[in-house]
Amino acid sequence: MAQASNRWPLLAACFGRLGVPVAVVDIESTGGNLFEDRITEVALLRFENGRAERHEWLVNPQQPLSSFITRLTGISNEMVAGAPVFAELAAELLPLLRGSLLVAHNSRFDYTFLRHEFRRAGVDFAAPALCSVQLSRRLYPQFHKHNLDSIIERFGIRAESRHRAMTDVLALADFLEASLAEKGGEWESHCLALMNPKLPPSWLKADLAAQVYALPDTPGVSVWLDGRGRALDIRMHEKAFAEVAAMLHLKKNQPFVLETGSLRFVPALGALHALWLKAQLAQQYGIRPSESANRYLTVQFAPDERARLQARVVPLAEGSRRQPPNGLFVHKKAAKRALAEWAQAHGLCPSSLDILPQTHAKGVPCPVQEVGRCDGGCATADGIEVQNRRISSLAHNLPVADWGRARKIEIVESDHLSGRSVVLHCEGGALALPDGQWYFDETLPPLLKAKFKQGKAAVRVLEAV
Repeated sequence: MAQASNRWPLLAACFGRLGVPVAVVDIESTGGNLFEDRITEVALLRFENGRAERHEWLVNPQQPLSSFITRLTGISNEMVAGAPVFAELAAELLPLLRGSLLVAHNSRFDYTFLRHEFRRAGVDFAAPALCSVQLSRRLYPQFHKHNLDSIIERFGIRAESRHRAMTDVLALADFLEASLAEKGGEWESHCLALMNPKLPPSWLKADLAAQVYALPDTPGVSVWLDGRGRALDIRMHEKAFAEVAAMLHLKKNQPFVLETGSLRFVPALGALHALWLKAQLAQQYGIRPSESANRYLTVQFAPDERARLQARVVPLAEGSRRQPPNGLFVHKKAAKRALAEWAQAHGLCPSSLDILPQTHAKGVPCPVQEVGRCDGGCATADGIEVQNRRISSLAHNLPVADWGRARKIEIVESDHLSGRSVVLHCEGGALALPDGQWYFDETLPPLLKAKFKQGKAAVRVLEAV
């Protein structure tokens, strides 16, 4: 049963001005590993409508507690043996946290543990957060230490049974009340500045705000739909809630968001999987790729008046295509140098390909013929046909920027908490789609560059040039 209190009137009034409930939270756990350890206790003060309600639970972590943790927290294996597991508490706890501002001392720790436990229970959870350690540093820069023990001592706060969740929550709320009384408007301005991410703006429609708060802080794709269900935009995310919350505060996005009737979210197992899903959703909803993004270059081969395939360095258009690109380049000079090296390595005629330097005089035999490595037969009809076939068969060997010698790669993305994984393939700088098409947009090269930096654990090379 929740207990209501008027113990923190200034804090309740201040939080009331935010327009959303505020949950001051603390968790205890089996240890500090954000992925392997589990929650043993949750406590929170939920501020809403000028009052604060207390809630607390012991949690069965489904793993043994060490003697160190028992000495630190006072929570023993016997105490949690009969407690509910987190999944059994999720339905009761989620409404108290979702749509609220989460306040915690070192909020990353508490927030991440809660998010992971909800995820194990099959529930998406994310929230704006305020770290009271950072707030204390802003308010009291003259002090070196800002851990809860130091704050309790400085403010003379009574706190029995330290490292029990509710004791720590009450001590934190007492600090927030006392510092608010002391710092006033400065406290409120720092509070707003330190929220990460910011609260969704107050002008956001209630239904859409609820859909935003239901987003997870994990990879995926958001589909922004108008009132008739037509897609206005499709966006890829690595941390969906945080990125959408930040996007909502950009003035340039306000007209588009006001036109939005609903928000659909498709979860992904990683950034590359999110792009893979985005490409398919764009086709499904008829979203055309950007025509202004021409940062990357590739090579196309087109016949001249004599039917000779000639190389052209061109901007690589975004969207889907039937074949992977013929190489991927950031600069035109790099593309031309790669073309010259590729032609030499495979014995292709640079003159026929039209890749001789501009300084090479017209009518003069090409350098390959001049050094006796070509008898000029490539200029005949049969020679042209042979070279064209070889160009078509070898074009895929042109290099890809930041891939080294790799041409085909395989990447596995996994979710550590659920154990799910997906296998994705890339070739020539493009991403393979289920329908046999190949997708490229400007987010793909830096994403794959980051994967290559992780080494063999992240990227498996299937074929190299």
